Amino acid sequence: MLLDILKQIAEEQKSFDEKPELPATKAEILELKKQITNDQSRDIWFSDYATFLKIRNGLDYDGLVIYNANVNDNNNGFIAANEIWHENEWEDDYVFFGDSNISWYCYSKMKNTFLELDKPSGDVTNRFSSLNELLESAFKNVL
Repeated sequence: MLLDILKQIAEEQKSFDEKPELPATKAEILELKKQITNDQSRDIWFSDYATFLKIRNGLDYDGLVIYNANVNDNNNGFIAANEIWHENEWEDDYVFFGDSNISWYCYSKMKNTFLELDKPSGDVTNRFSSLNELLESAFKNVL
């Protein structure tokens, strides 16, 4: 299902003369995992995220951004985005995977669940049983 949605987004991107993101390299994924596991405040890794990154290294389409594996990307990289969002203390519980104009897409360490949060209130608008389910919902919102 996730692959089908990503193919549909890629086709739409091509129709607007945009190039879909290439897959992350093995080295990029390993470096991201290393930095995450070396940082005690973020010591958490998601294999579903690595699987997504092997298909596309993030996504930036129609207001939706799913963060990429580039540890030096200060705009849409997973590390930089989480550092920015964690400047607010209430957000320390969350691992952020992406955002849109109206939502944050994240994992709550305390609740052990994937969530869509309203921007800017931070209220929970949706709960998901997996990262793939969260990503599918986010992608469908832009189609």
